[in-house]
Order: sequence, then structure tokens, then C-alpha cells
Amino acid sequence: MSDLPKIDILSVFVESRATLERLLTNRLRDRQTAQDLTQDLYFKLTRVADQFPSKDDARRYLIRMAVNAAMDHRRVEGRRSELLAGIVELFDEIQATPEELLGADDEVARVEEALKDLPPKCRDVLFMSRVEGLTHAEIAEKLGVSRSLVEKYAVRALLHCRLRLKSGG
Repeated sequence: MSDLPKIDILSVFVESRATLERLLTNRLRDRQTAQDLTQDLYFKLTRVADQFPSKDDARRYLIRMAVNAAMDHRRVEGRRSELLAGIVELFDEIQATPEELLGADDEVARVEEALKDLPPKCRDVLFMSRVEGLTHAEIAEKLGVSRSLVEKYAVRALLHCRLRLKSGG
């Protein structure tokens, strides 16, 4: 058990909050996102609160978490921008007929149905991997499971979706 009670963890966070928000705002150039990430840091800190022998250790860990959160956020946003740019380019090149658009709507509906059939963790893994651009190791850490399990979930989700799309339903 910790030498530092959870109530002290709250005081460390409250004392450090302004510094964390400034650090994140400077790195991200977005105050709202910085505020959101700062709040997330509190929840992460409470999960590991029993690991800090002193308030100084907790403060240093918070700063490291803030720097990492800023880097992760920039990486995810960069990946999202790349994906969106690629999608825009694809749509710019496509001059679809109304029949093709109807078929595309049908295919999107089939993908949505396939995703609904998956267990929540499989859907989460697929989303974090394909949309957020996280690695399997990062997903494992976020979900609190092994990397091997994340890989199994990802394969299961992809195979399931592929089979559902090939079968037409």
C-alpha cells in the first residue's frame, strides 16, 4: 500500500493542474484539448496512486504523463488527418452514379451490422487500431489486456467483417 493517501493525490493534481494545462496548451496550441487531456490525467493518476512514495514523485509522473499525452494526441490527430486526406482524395476522384451510391450505402449498412455483431472489446480494438491509429501495445495498455489478446481481437474483428461483407449480409 502507498505512503501517499488518495486524498493527497487529489491535492497534487489540484496544485499541478494549471501547470499541466499550460504545458499541454503550449504543446498542442489548443486550450480546450489541453483542458480535456489534463482532466484525463487525473483519472490515470488515480489508477496508479499507490505507486508514489511522495508528492514530488507524483508531480513528476504527472508532468511525464502530460508530455506523453501531448505527443500521443498529436500523433493520433496526424494519423486522423492523413486518413481524412486520403478519403477526400478518393472521393474527389470518384464520380459515382446514383446506383453506385446506393450500393455504397448498402455496403456501409452491412459493415455497421457486422460491427454490431462483434463483442465490445473487438469493436474497441478495431476502432482504436484503424481510426485512432494506435499500436497493439498502446491498445493493450489502454484496455488493460495483453498485446496478444489485442492481436486476437483485431484478427477476429477483421475476419468477421470480411466474412460478413463477402457473404452479403
